[in-house]
Amino acid sequence: MDIEEIIQERPYLKETLLLYKRVREFNDSIAELYRNSMHEGEISYPPSIVDGIFQRFSEIFDIPLESLHPLIDAMRLGQIDLTRLPHNEVSGFLLPYHEDELWMLLFIIGRPFSLGMRRLLTLDDLFYQQGRCPVCNSIPSIASIDEDGKRRLYCSFCGTSGYYNRIGCPACLNEDTSTMNIITIEGEEGFRINTCDACGSYLKTVNTGLLNDLSADLADLISLPLDIIAQGKGFRRRSPNPIGIISML
Repeated sequence: MDIEEIIQERPYLKETLLLYKRVREFNDSIAELYRNSMHEGEISYPPSIVDGIFQRFSEIFDIPLESLHPLIDAMRLGQIDLTRLPHNEVSGFLLPYHEDELWMLLFIIGRPFSLGMRRLLTLDDLFYQQGRCPVCNSIPSIASIDEDGKRRLYCSFCGTSGYYNRIGCPACLNEDTSTMNIITIEGEEGFRINTCDACGSYLKTVNTGLLNDLSADLADLISLPLDIIAQGKGFRRRSPNPIGIISML
């Protein structure tokens, strides 16, 4: 199922999905630029391609390039460590952006870097040790249950998927079922929310059958109403959705 078809079915997600369409275009564009410049152990893009990356970002998202100059300079100088984003850490230096705006910018600009690390390391299908992505160490916010009953987690940053215990919270490793609940929403068949009272986080779970027609990214975005419900009840996502947003409220 493509984005236009989903918009026809869920017109209330039009703006979100059209933004994701630009994100995907940016990812594909930078993958070509970055493919021959990536090496294991890097923490950000090489200075030689930074200008090209921001030029494409400016064109695709229709953002004036001059407004990005402080971020461009910081990245050229090696002041931005993209490997820290999955730890929910942004660089401590001063930049003239609101914290939420900076986070979203860094997530979208840095996602081709994360996706490149996945291609370089090829660690799909490994067990998520301590509930963390084996490539970038992020905590997932979306999962599925395979036909054989195994739970698969999906990384919001690099897209790596791998297995984890069927029961338990990957965010805090809690396995006390008395502190866990499942929330379903009428009209959102195929999706549910798994909440953990121990750490106050939630994980969205999608039926595997839906992933035959949807990528994990699109499944995350079209189930945005579940995020709103979960966060309205006081639970929180532990990683951003594919357009860089964690808080929906």
